[in-house]
Amino acid sequence: MSSAKTSPTLVLNEKIQSLWNEGKDVLHLGFGESRFPTHPLLKNALAKGASNRSYLPSTGTEKLKNIIAKYYSKKLSRTLSANQILVGVGSKSLLYSMIQSLEGNILLPKPSWVSYTSMAALCGKSVIQFNLERDHEYSLDLDTIHLAYHAAKKNGQNPKILILNSPNNPIGNSYSSNDLNMVTDWAKENNLVILSDEIYSLITHNENTHTSPSSTYPEKTIVFGGLSKHLSLGGWRVGIAIVPDNAFGQGLVNNFNLIAGSIWSCVPAPIQIVAETAFSANPEIESYIHTCTKIHQIRTHYVYDHLKALGVSCPKPTGAFYIYISFKNYDRVLAMMGIDSCEDLANHLLETYEIATLPGVAFGDDPDELCLRISTSYLDMETDEKAELILKSFNSGINPTVMMNDHHPKTNLFLNRMDEFLSSLN
Repeated sequence: MSSAKTSPTLVLNEKIQSLWNEGKDVLHLGFGESRFPTHPLLKNALAKGASNRSYLPSTGTEKLKNIIAKYYSKKLSRTLSANQILVGVGSKSLLYSMIQSLEGNILLPKPSWVSYTSMAALCGKSVIQFNLERDHEYSLDLDTIHLAYHAAKKNGQNPKILILNSPNNPIGNSYSSNDLNMVTDWAKENNLVILSDEIYSLITHNENTHTSPSSTYPEKTIVFGGLSKHLSLGGWRVGIAIVPDNAFGQGLVNNFNLIAGSIWSCVPAPIQIVAETAFSANPEIESYIHTCTKIHQIRTHYVYDHLKALGVSCPKPTGAFYIYISFKNYDRVLAMMGIDSCEDLANHLLETYEIATLPGVAFGDDPDELCLRISTSYLDMETDEKAELILKSFNSGINPTVMMNDHHPKTNLFLNRMDEFLSSLN
C-alpha cells in the first residue's frame, strides 16, 4: 500500500473545487472529465431501470453482454460473443482485476495514465518503463520496448504484461497501425499479454481512425472501454472488457467473477439497464457521440493551434481532449526563476496565473522534461448549464471559429494568460 499513490487527477480536482468555493477564478485544465449533458434516452433508461434492485451476475447480464458484443463487433470489425464480455464498475475495476489475475510484471510507456502504476503496486507487480519517441510525436518504438524487456529479464523482473493506451492519456495521440502491428507481432513472439486501454477509442478526431491491437493479436489482447468519455458518464461507472475467445480468456472470466463477486458483486442493476441503451447502436445516441466528439476536436485543436503559435512544444492531438506540452526549451530561464521541475512549473502556473494543470511526473515522466498535461474538457463547461450552451451553439450551425471566440471566454482567458507567462520567459 505504501508504494501506491492516490490518483493525482482526483486530488487536483478536489483542490480546484475547494478553490472555487473560496471564490478563486482558477482555470481548470487538470481534470479529464467529459462534461456534455446526459442524453435524454439514457436518462429515460435510468428512470425505467430504477425498479431493478436485485443482485445481478458479477460479469454482467447475458442480455447486456450480447448487446455489447454486437456493438463492439462492428466497432472493432471482429466477431465477438457474449462469453468474451465483462462488465465492471468503471474500466478501473476491470484493469485492476486483469492485472491481479495475470502473472508477471508490467511493461509501461513513459508517460502513461496515472493509475496503471498504482494498480501494479496494489497487485505487488513491478513496472518497467519504456520511452515513447518524443521527437516523433511520442510514437511507439519497438526497439525501446525490446531493450526494456530484455534489461528487465536480465534483472529477474519477468515482464509478461504490456499496457497500451490509444488514443493516449496524457498525450492525446493515437498509435499508428504500422507501429501497433510491429509491437503486437513482437508481443506474440514473446508470449506477452497486451492490456489495450481503448476508453477514448470513440473520441478519435476526424482525420484519424482507431486501431486496436486485438485485430492482429486476438489470442492474448484484452480490450478495455466504458461509457465515461464518449457519453460523459464518468460518475455512472460502467466499464467493459473484451477477453480472448479461448481457454486463456475463459480463465480471465473465472478470475474476474471471483474478484467481482468477492468485492462489489455487480454493476448496479439500474445502470446495466442504461448500458443496454448506450450500447444499442441507437442512431440518436450514435449521432450524439459524433457531435460531442466533433466539439471535443474543435476545442482541443483551437487550444493546440494557439499554443503552437505561441511557440509551445506539443504533439498534435488525434483523439480525446488532452494536450501534452513541454517547456524543456525554456529550462534555463525557468531555472533562474527557481523552477527546476514540472511540479514547480505546475505550482507556478496555479499560484501566479490561476491555471490548473497536471505535471508530467504524475504520469511517470521525468520531472526535468518540464511537461504538463492540459485537458480541454472542463473549460467553459464547468456547470451543466454552460455545457448545454456550448452544445446548443454548435447545433445551431455556428462557425467553429465564431463558437470558440464568442462562447469560450475561459478558454480564451487561459490562452491570454499563457501568452503572458511565455512573454515573461522571453
